[in-house]
Amino acid sequence: MGMEQKTHFVVDKSKCIKCGKCLNTCSGMVLGFGPDGYPRMKEFERFGWRGCWRCQHCLAVCPVGAISIFDKKPENSLPKPPAKMGEYMDSLITCRRSCRRFLDRNVDKKIVTSMLSAMEAAPTGGNAQSVEYTVIDDKDRLHEIWRVAYSKMDAAARRHVYTHSFSDFYYGKMKESEKTVRKDDLLFCGAPHLFIAHERCVGKWAEDSKANCNIATAYFELLCNAHGLGTTIMSYSAEVLNELAPEARAMLNIPKDHYMGLIVGFGYPEIEYARGVQKDRRAKIHRYSDGR
Repeated sequence: MGMEQKTHFVVDKSKCIKCGKCLNTCSGMVLGFGPDGYPRMKEFERFGWRGCWRCQHCLAVCPVGAISIFDKKPENSLPKPPAKMGEYMDSLITCRRSCRRFLDRNVDKKIVTSMLSAMEAAPTGGNAQSVEYTVIDDKDRLHEIWRVAYSKMDAAARRHVYTHSFSDFYYGKMKESEKTVRKDDLLFCGAPHLFIAHERCVGKWAEDSKANCNIATAYFELLCNAHGLGTTIMSYSAEVLNELAPEARAMLNIPKDHYMGLIVGFGYPEIEYARGVQKDRRAKIHRYSDGR
């Protein structure tokens, strides 16, 4: 079987203008011009480092929509973002805040489904696409998990046993915060939903797996804010599930050999922010330009 049959790589010759953009964006370098001058798929050993990366760049880059691959047709892809997207992203990143007080209700399932659909395109090293997403999108189900995890955490604290990053001081400060900012819940901040990116983390690619999960976490958190949802990125909660409450982690069905370092709590915010803050981190930016 030829590679064009394996990848379902198809060029609509009635549209193709032979511009070569598909060749010049193919990270696997498996595209070339055939004898007729149209792009074609070269033979390759296997997907990945020895062949096609399944990235679909050829489909996305074609200016006339002449290329289909893996049965994906260009007319079914979203168009590129509008010109003002840069301004929107500047505002989104500047004005997003960590939310630690949420309304006690479920987010519209359509919004969650839309965000998870977008997350299918989150980048991964080597386009491995091996990150898995566990989403608790029902507040009652989350409360079941919370009850197990919180009781285990609090019982351990009474014996002065904590996760690797905590101590009497830090736990005491978090308990104090339950009276105001964390609304009776230092563990998940009362968030009705959780998003967890996790991936099998073994062998020489273990650090890549961690990076993939952290990138996915950042993407999802920004998506939530773009949809008007509040978010908080929690590392301590992940520590509790990993170190103190394995029963609660088991309720999430996350395999033991999967990295789980960050959790996103999300939901409708109880308190809306009126504006962004004004941070000055110029001293932390190292920019080299114009020979200076």
